[in-house]
Amino acid sequence: MRAGAPGVSPLQVQPITVADAVTAELRRRLLLGLYAEGTQLRDTELAAEFGVARPTIRAAVATLVADGLLARGRGRSAEVRSFTARDAVDLYRLRRAIEGAAIADVIARRADLSGVRASAEAFSALTEATGWDVVADHDVAFHRAVMAASGSARLLRAFDMASAEHRLLIAILRPAYASVRELATEHQALFLALANGDPQVAAEAWSAHFDESERFLTTLITERAQ
Repeated sequence: MRAGAPGVSPLQVQPITVADAVTAELRRRLLLGLYAEGTQLRDTELAAEFGVARPTIRAAVATLVADGLLARGRGRSAEVRSFTARDAVDLYRLRRAIEGAAIADVIARRADLSGVRASAEAFSALTEATGWDVVADHDVAFHRAVMAASGSARLLRAFDMASAEHRLLIAILRPAYASVRELATEHQALFLALANGDPQVAAEAWSAHFDESERFLTTLITERAQ
């Protein structure tokens, strides 16, 4: 048995199951908007496409249902979540509450913003060729960094619970932005408002950010329903 390098912990490798791989691919497709809202994902068809057993597909689907990306009724195939305007308002109501509390705490505590800054810079480094699943990752990462900076484990857990739906909404929200650069610039402005240290400036920036996103999304959902 070979000894490892002095002072270096052995690398912990987490095995990836077939179900994990299928889950990741389905999540990628959902976040790219490759499945329309309400599209049914049948176990038999997915099993044939991926070349895996149906129980593997069921395990992957169950994970995505738990994450809020798919919905599944008793005895029915899973389908891509459909959002009503009320759903969108409800989600943003939750985000306003938890992120509003977080930014107030960050400013009051003069918390370290290095993680938020790094997330904003990583977002700004994206190019127009970046896939929207990666854009979604960076959007969530920025807001999660703010939650982490607040130092509240409960606020962070609340954000994590809503983040899967948030990520799916980003995929739907894409037409609201002319480019990846526009979305990155908007988040850079949020960081600057937070770094300013004035609670009112930060609160107004976040409110405007949520107002714009919520207004567009509710209008889009209403138009699609007609």
